[in-house]
Amino acid sequence: MDNIDKNNQTFDKNRELMVENFKSKKLDNNILRTKLISEGKTRWLDIGCGMNLDSGFYYLDKYPLFFFPEKLKPYYTSIDLRHLTQSHIEKLGKFDFIRMQHVLEHMGVEDGNIALTSIAKLLKRDGLLLITTPDLRIHIEKYLNSSYKSWENFKSWARNRIQEDAPDSFYFSLNTHSIGFETHEWCYDLQGIVYQLEQTKEFYNIRELKLTDPLSSFPFTHNRPDEDVCVIAMKK
Repeated sequence: MDNIDKNNQTFDKNRELMVENFKSKKLDNNILRTKLISEGKTRWLDIGCGMNLDSGFYYLDKYPLFFFPEKLKPYYTSIDLRHLTQSHIEKLGKFDFIRMQHVLEHMGVEDGNIALTSIAKLLKRDGLLLITTPDLRIHIEKYLNSSYKSWENFKSWARNRIQEDAPDSFYFSLNTHSIGFETHEWCYDLQGIVYQLEQTKEFYNIRELKLTDPLSSFPFTHNRPDEDVCVIAMKK
């Protein structure tokens, strides 16, 4: 094994250890949640929530209302984010905190810009927007390092579409395209998310929320920390 392969394996192992340590930061150590509550910023919206119904949120996704528990239906809006109208925005009202975990990559760059502009209208002034997407840089590293097959979490998910013995190019392509009913339409790294937010001219204090940031926790900020890039921004 040459030095490059050894360095690649060391990089992957160090990241895996960092992610495992990070996952121990559960809700009982969730500084961002606590900070928002202490500041009286308690109106939150989870966009693209799926069935991960974290407490304290209103919810928005495109699934039909009947999927949701009866007690949560008053807090749920069924709408494709790309079709959010001014009427929907007025009905939903303003929020202190909006979270989009693994949503933006399911829209092309044009629809993503429209969606972020609409989301800005749902935020109060100085309200926070948190976005996570798969980090293209991590997936490029996995491809170049030929280490997809040792990435157990991603490999087990990939079996929804490809065989376990598929080449790394298939694993990389699965990240860029996803599975059939929830296709990925764009790829992001930190610079890409920042660029999209800056294009709206609606946000400031745009920055990465790294795993080492005191405000970061699993799963409140990073729900897939082994592949997330997480960005937080404030509404102008």
